[in-house]
Amino acid sequence: MPLSAKVRIELFIPDLPDPIYFNLLERLGDELSYAFGGCTAIPASGKYRSESGLILPDKINILFTDTAFDWKKDQEVIGRYAAELQDAVSRAHKNEEAILVAAYEVTHSG
Repeated sequence: MPLSAKVRIELFIPDLPDPIYFNLLERLGDELSYAFGGCTAIPASGKYRSESGLILPDKINILFTDTAFDWKKDQEVIGRYAAELQDAVSRAHKNEEAILVAAYEVTHSG
């Protein structure tokens, strides 16, 4: 089967009881679906070290989409899009610093 390179964009969104996070997940999901044709949200859990040094549980949703961007040729566009997503989150949720936006190359078969 032939392989095709894609660029995956991921957003790591806290899964907290405040409805603002559900709304954020929905709005960002709509954005990725509009821009790239669809997205997937996966609930995940992990741990993090707080500023006080305590290890605490962490629940998140990983929202991702695979794009037709070319990793080598479209670095500027990918970086700008990731920064715009981060800026939109910052504007909507001024106190939220924990939204991570990641982008990297993936390969699909078929």
